Amino acid sequence: QTLKARPPALGNVVGAFKTVAARSINASRGTRGRSVWQRNYYEHIVRNEDELTRIREYIHDNPLQEHMHQSGDMREAWSP
Repeated sequence: QTLKARPPALGNVVGAFKTVAARSINASRGTRGRSVWQRNYYEHIVRNEDELTRIREYIHDNPLQEHMHQSGDMREAWSP
């Protein structure tokens, strides 16, 4: 009887990628062991072009929103 290998779970693949990437980023920055990623991740199936456009805009705008939140400047709080 031959057993077929199961593909790794998505969480394991993402975790391995984040580990390798974080080590590489920290090596280039000289910041060994520093956290690079947020604690968890959110997976979502993109079902159409409108949703893809909205997600791309969120990813593009997110660093600005975070900066505004940290600086207390909420004049232009996320208005899609």
